[in-house]
Amino acid sequence: MLTAVVRSVVRASADDYAEFARLFPELAVIEPTPSAERFAEVIAPDTFFLREGDKAVGYAWSRARGQQLHVVHVVVDPAHRRRGVGRALMTAIAEQGRAAGFERWMLNVKPENIAARELYEKCGMRALFDGVSMRFRWSDVANLGSESGVSARLLEPHDDARFESALSLGPGDLSNFRAIVGRKIFGVEIAASPIGAGVLDPQFPGVSSLILSAPEHARALFESMRAHAKDEHAPIFVFVEDNAPLEAALTKAGAEPAMRVLRMGGNIPEANADG
Repeated sequence: MLTAVVRSVVRASADDYAEFARLFPELAVIEPTPSAERFAEVIAPDTFFLREGDKAVGYAWSRARGQQLHVVHVVVDPAHRRRGVGRALMTAIAEQGRAAGFERWMLNVKPENIAARELYEKCGMRALFDGVSMRFRWSDVANLGSESGVSARLLEPHDDARFESALSLGPGDLSNFRAIVGRKIFGVEIAASPIGAGVLDPQFPGVSSLILSAPEHARALFESMRAHAKDEHAPIFVFVEDNAPLEAALTKAGAEPAMRVLRMGGNIPEANADG
């Protein structure tokens, strides 16, 4: 007689690192597998695993990004795809998000990953805009155009709200990154007026949440970040979101596209919603 396999969605703990490290490469991203320490400190507290019996067949990690819930990873074991694992993980994230007061969620997906896009559409998301992660060298910063009177610096917590407001960001869009171990937030100003911001992850290394009113402001921002780089000789990956002029400026300075993504987002569906 066959015994039904019990499926359960459970919160992760630091002890789940081996399962995480086994599944993470399925993302096929440019970031190396995070260390056990990074998993325990940053990822595990907001991660679910889906288990069939005692085997982890998928996991999902989400975190706050301003007033939205950012679904960072959704990974399913290749041997268990097309069996509702991804949908079960998204449902668990949705329930957690609603309980925390979020109404909207978002994520990045590879444009060619049709199966994942179809899943996210069923979960109420739609395509919003394109993004690209660009491989850049610190030495290429000198090739960027510049503008006089522009200054950049590491922001303090009391700066966050002012920059978020001036750059038309939602409350918490920058400050939420302070909860992520190791992230550093930088701002760009002219005459003390905010004109840009970005978040540096020296460990990866990479730059994300890059908002600039003009490509010419990028040089000051990167020069400020460079002093905090872990290794000036290692390339960094700069994530450019829905900003063709900035992508063109970085390309002209020597950057190369490493991975393109599609931003999807929408309202978090209610429990038991059809779709």
